[in-house]
Formats: sequence, C-alpha cells, structure tokens
Amino acid sequence: MKRTISVKLKPSKEDCNSFLHTRELFSKACNMVADFSRKNRCWNRVALHHLCYYEVRKKIPGLGSQMVCNAIRKVCASYKALNIKKKKAPEIIFRLASIHYCARTFSIKGESLSIFTVDGRKKCSFEIADYYKKYLPKGKIKEGELILKKKGWFFNLVIDIPDVDLKMEGEMMSVDVGENNLAVISTGKIYGGGKLRHERDRFLARRRRLMSNGSGSAKRRFRKISGKEHRHVKTLNHEVSKAIIVEAVKIGAKTLIMEELTNIRKRIRAGKRLRSRLHRWAWSELQQFVEYKANAEGIKVVYVNPAYSSQVCSRCGCLGVRRKHLFQCSSCGSRQHSDRNACQNLLRLGESVVLPTAAVNLPMVAGPIAGYKLLPLGKSC
Repeated sequence: MKRTISVKLKPSKEDCNSFLHTRELFSKACNMVADFSRKNRCWNRVALHHLCYYEVRKKIPGLGSQMVCNAIRKVCASYKALNIKKKKAPEIIFRLASIHYCARTFSIKGESLSIFTVDGRKKCSFEIADYYKKYLPKGKIKEGELILKKKGWFFNLVIDIPDVDLKMEGEMMSVDVGENNLAVISTGKIYGGGKLRHERDRFLARRRRLMSNGSGSAKRRFRKISGKEHRHVKTLNHEVSKAIIVEAVKIGAKTLIMEELTNIRKRIRAGKRLRSRLHRWAWSELQQFVEYKANAEGIKVVYVNPAYSSQVCSRCGCLGVRRKHLFQCSSCGSRQHSDRNACQNLLRLGESVVLPTAAVNLPMVAGPIAGYKLLPLGKSC
C-alpha cells in the first residue's frame, strides 16, 4: 500500500536557482524522450531506454545518467496514462515539468533533504504536517517529485507502507453512490449532492461563456480556471469518503459493499444537457477513495451487481414505484427514501454473496428499516 505525502522545502536563493536549472534540463530531456516514444510508438521503459538513452545523454550531458532514466520513466508513465489505442500517438509537450526522483537521487536524514541538481547535491530543510509524520517511520521511501507552486517548492514523497490485515469479524455496511445524493449508507446517513450539482452547472456555464467569447482575455481566463472544477469535486469526494470510513469504523464493519458501475456511461440515454452532467459525475473517483481508505483500516470492499436494486422493495422483494426520492411498494405498502431502499438491497446482496457479483433476483427479507437523516457534507450524527 502506497501513500504520498507532501513536504514544503525551505531552499536558499542559490538552491532555488539550481532547482530551476535542473527543471529546465529535465523538461528538455523529457521532450526528447517523448519524441522518440511517439515516433516509434514505444512506451515500454526498457525498450525506450535502449532507443534513446545514449542520444539524450549526448545532447544533455550535464543532466546525469540517473536523471535521464527518470525522464524516460516519466514519459512512459505519461503515455501509458493516456491508454492509447489509435495508430498515431498524440504529442506530449513538457513545459517546465515537475522533476521525478528515484531513491538513488535523494535522501532524507532527520528534517533535512539531500537532493540531486545539475549543480551538485543540495541540502535543505523542510516542513511536514503533523498528519503526515506518522507515515514516515511506518514505510519505505520509494520515489519523489519536485514541484514548484505559488507557495514555493514542494517535494512529494511516495512511501510504501505494509498492508493492514483484513478484519475477520464485524458488521457489513453498504454504500449507494449517486448524483442527487453523493452517498447513502445503510446505517441511514445521506450525504446530499444538490449543492455540488449546482456548482458544477455554474462551472460548465462559465466555460461555455468564455469559449463562445473567443477574445484573448477570455482565453487567458479559461486557462487560469482550468482544473478548478476537478479539484473542487476531488476535495468533496475526499471529505465524503472519509466520513464513510469513519462511520464504518464506528460500527465495527468488516466488509463494505458498493455497486459495480463499470461501463455505466455507455448505457446513458438522455438529452445533451443531462448527458453532459452525468458524464462529469465522479462516481468512480469516490469509490476509489472509499476503497483505499477502507483497506487502510482493514475493511474488505466487495462490489455487487446493482441491477434492479432501485426498483425492488427492500422489505418484501417485490417491484415498486420510484418517484425521485420516494419509493413506494404496492405489495407491502412500504414508503421510504429511494436511495435508502437501494442501499438496503445492496446490503442484502452483499450478505448473500460469495463472489464479487451476485444474482439480482434473490428473495430479500429485511427487518424494520430505521429512519434516515439528511446530513450536509462533512457532518455526521
């Protein structure tokens, strides 16, 4: 299990100049390697090393052999992240890229970081948040990334921490993700998503206005706000996923059940506006955050097939009628929150499943359903 922690460096003026010089040469090396990779359609690190290593070393001799290897590694990771399936690979340009470091090119002793630059090794102190201090003695430092931000130079450390043993005893808890409600827990807590949906619509409208304007100032503004929506959604997903794991630990859960939503976007049949909103729904990111945080607590995550989970009554197993947030069953007369009902169905599937998927037509018998409480983001009972 890997964790990334960010430390803020305290470099001198001379160190800053060395970092800038190193970043310039490293970006140049990355662009040369990317050119080789694109022309030869090669993003295997070993094969690409044999193709371009000596050529890059010849044209950029001051960078050093290990930093050239790091540049090759960074380019390969960038192309693999694109998941290229076309015949022609896109061109990737590294403009003042962050500098990738392996364990051979930096070391940490106490509160001092020794790091490679083209002007020799530089030592500088750093600040680390109290939350991250607990990870340093637990794992082994693998690699790092030197980044320049508005607040200064930061170094992102990747630490390999031993996996936590899964719990063998405990309760089961299910999580239903959605757009109107970001997450619904089987314990009754609901984390609404109405505010986030409104903010996303505002971001979309703003981008459309800037794109239709076409002026130079509009283009500069468009570049400035690029990624703002993604960062905002990512922060909220972290908050919701953390609240879910806190609730799971509180009730002593050993297993967390979630929906298998792979290829859900291919099945969307709606108007242009609704498709645009649903395709920007970050359900996968939220599930990933929940999964890795659950594994850190020793909680197993199981995915089940959610088919008909929102149409079947969690009390009697008969088909009911769903109208927005209200679910009604004509057979047993049950009236409950629609997402809460779906969450209970996921819980029943998870309790009866052995494999990651289960049949969706199993008879479901549930006890009395506790009332739910609508909670704002980041709040809990």
